Amino acid sequence: MPTRVEFYESWLTAGRIRKGELGRARTTAVISFLRQEGADYEAVVGRAGRYTADWTVDSLPVIERALVRRLPRAIRIRVVLRIAVRMIRGLHDDGRLRTVVRRGTAVVSIGGSLFCDVRETASAPLCRFYGAALERFLESFDVSARAQLSRCRGTGDGTCELTIDTDSQGPDTHAE
Repeated sequence: MPTRVEFYESWLTAGRIRKGELGRARTTAVISFLRQEGADYEAVVGRAGRYTADWTVDSLPVIERALVRRLPRAIRIRVVLRIAVRMIRGLHDDGRLRTVVRRGTAVVSIGGSLFCDVRETASAPLCRFYGAALERFLESFDVSARAQLSRCRGTGDGTCELTIDTDSQGPDTHAE
């Protein structure tokens, strides 16, 4: 993979990503090429999801971040997921999302996904970007999280679905 970094960098640059100047065709082409990399695909899209979450959280006003961190845990989880959903919708126009949170578990359904629009059915889920981004969003606001991909359009399911376990208290220091 390191030998191809220049190839990918010619298609994607951090500046374009941060400014939102990446077109859908360019992004889809890079994702398609990246899928051919095998195991490296998971690592790269996972890292991209974490970076995207970090950039989004860093771009929030300081006061908003502070207020969200002070919310009771159950409300904080819902608010953070709303922020994450807003970011995901901003990535691509056809991103239809739904979140349900019950008893420490969040279920996020994604109807349209850049990562899972494939011509041929994939053998493994392709939505790691979303799982990594959602985990990082929650962790950025002191909620430990573990995302599990339960359904993926890329593998033939009608929608992508992630189940996020936020039940473990982990680094959360706020009482409910």
